[in-house]
Amino acid sequence: MSTERKPAPNALWAYLLQKDLPASSDFAATPMIPSMAPVDRTNTSMRMLIHDMQATLEKFSTRVDTLLINVKDAKTEVANCNRISESERERVLDEISNTSKKVQTELKACIGAPSQASSLELIQKSQSSAENSIQALNKRIDAIQMVLHDFTTNPALSLVHPADRP
Repeated sequence: MSTERKPAPNALWAYLLQKDLPASSDFAATPMIPSMAPVDRTNTSMRMLIHDMQATLEKFSTRVDTLLINVKDAKTEVANCNRISESERERVLDEISNTSKKVQTELKACIGAPSQASSLELIQKSQSSAENSIQALNKRIDAIQMVLHDFTTNPALSLVHPADRP
């Protein structure tokens, strides 16, 4: 075997061939082998951070999508509950109304006409006649006020001569 080195065609072979060389203190004799670490560490770190951020955003996006679907389902359920409760409310109100009507008809059938019905009719008639009398009096007062206003604004209409007034 020869101890001479052949130039390596790529970095992997250069690294592997470097292991086979005996340790020597002559750095000038050994060829420059490219390092295995990336030359631009900042860009590599940035790429790793961007990849991590993308993975985190994808997870977040799936969680947000799931949350939005759950919110949509919850809205649908709330709308259904509102519709059901409204229809149930209407049904209960109708049932209460029908029951109260039945009770009223049963009470009327058992009791008959109330004893105060005739007194109430008499009070209503007297009230309506009193209202008619009040309306007639209001018309008379309006007519008197109109005549007084005409006499005060137009002295020629007055019965007493201005010279005879005190």
